[in-house]
Amino acid sequence: MSFGLNWKFVFRVVGLTLMIESVFMFVTAGVSFCLKEIFSVFILSAIITLSAGLVLFFFSDYKTKFKIIEKKESCLGVTFAWVVFSIFGALPFLLSGEITSFTDAVFESTSGITTTGATALTGVEYTSKAILFWRSLIQWLGGLGIIVFSLALFPLLGGGAALLFDAEATGLTRDKFRPRVTQMAKRLWLIYVSLTAALTGLLIYGQMNPFDAVCHAFSTISTGGFSTKNSNVAYWNSAYIETITCVFMLVGATNFALLYFLFKGKFKRFFKDEELKWFAAIILSLSLIVTVFLQLDYKTNTLIHSFRIALFQVVSVVTGTGFSTNINHWNPGYWIPFMFLMVMGGCAGSTSGGMKVIRVVVLIKNTFNEFKRLIHPRAIIPVRVNGDALSFETVQRLLAFAFLYVLIIFVSWGILVFSGMSFMEALVAALSSLGNTGLGFGESGPSGTFAAIPAFAKWYMAFLMIVGRVEIFAVLILFIPEFWKN
Repeated sequence: MSFGLNWKFVFRVVGLTLMIESVFMFVTAGVSFCLKEIFSVFILSAIITLSAGLVLFFFSDYKTKFKIIEKKESCLGVTFAWVVFSIFGALPFLLSGEITSFTDAVFESTSGITTTGATALTGVEYTSKAILFWRSLIQWLGGLGIIVFSLALFPLLGGGAALLFDAEATGLTRDKFRPRVTQMAKRLWLIYVSLTAALTGLLIYGQMNPFDAVCHAFSTISTGGFSTKNSNVAYWNSAYIETITCVFMLVGATNFALLYFLFKGKFKRFFKDEELKWFAAIILSLSLIVTVFLQLDYKTNTLIHSFRIALFQVVSVVTGTGFSTNINHWNPGYWIPFMFLMVMGGCAGSTSGGMKVIRVVVLIKNTFNEFKRLIHPRAIIPVRVNGDALSFETVQRLLAFAFLYVLIIFVSWGILVFSGMSFMEALVAALSSLGNTGLGFGESGPSGTFAAIPAFAKWYMAFLMIVGRVEIFAVLILFIPEFWKN
């Protein structure tokens, strides 16, 4: 039996999202008042956003019990929430005059909420602090997922809450929590807030001023990458700040379910996780390889200094944060491992983008198993993760995901080249947008900006950012005609 789409549920999700966004606009208005900057801009933005949210919320008839919520509604609700948040999040950029182009404003907002970190601002250090705070704050909100925040604060979604969380959560497998979905969301956000506060304190201790420390804490734990400086972390040239930032980028790219168990004192479950072991091994291996080439290319560096730079850059790319210690002058060959890391990304259930480590691990294991099946055609050789055998359907779905991910990259590469971007710049932009990394090549490189790329390319990259952040199937299924049939 099939049912028509429950649009009231979708409107409720989007309405709640806008109401949450308006709350944080009011918070930013308070910050701007303290800074004596553009206070009215954020008040006006908050009023407009809150009004739109209330209209959608009350139109959804919130007293109605939603008995029939299917995957369709959850996919629509999550996708529309990210799109609408990005559009309304552009209001402060436009109303303040810091960004005069609607395209650039939406690009900046989308890049922020999806934790991509690509920017269209040409002079970050000359931008008002209130705007810099807002762009960092929306990254922080997008880090663990605005939908999860909705579940934590508004347990009004009835039977659709679990499906909505399922559409928002990323990765192949998810650890089961005993509490209800809303309780789980609250606990995850408690961990998230605690880690952010701890990082802020550590950065202040490292001689960052409080404003820069807060903004970088928001960008780091969310693996977003927006900075208050054009040269981002390289501005401070501090081994301490780079080390602390590196540690918390890794924390942000770790499965938050594992962090939850770690906070509960279940250390064995944390350290025995197979995905985490692979993640650590890949980071260490590529960091050592980059260190060797840095030593060969730049013989004036000490071994420790080369390893410090290599580890920071590898962690920054694989977590999708996109911070850099000025790699513009590096040999283009370094982009080969970096592009692999962009595709792979961090762990499932984390704030980072990419395919996720667990999917790459399953692909590798399944490939080796195919050789075994050729040798032993009658043997049943399943793919195992953490000792559990994955079903044939799960592996098939993963193979479809991987094929689609690679296909989107190649198609997007071509589209961006035809839009006017250079060959290499377009490839890195496609990888960076879909993987929510934010790094660019050439003029849009690590210390550069995407301001000069064509308007069409910006809109397409914004679309890729949302596809990568929400997960491919949940967005692209909306383009299948059968999706809209009863």
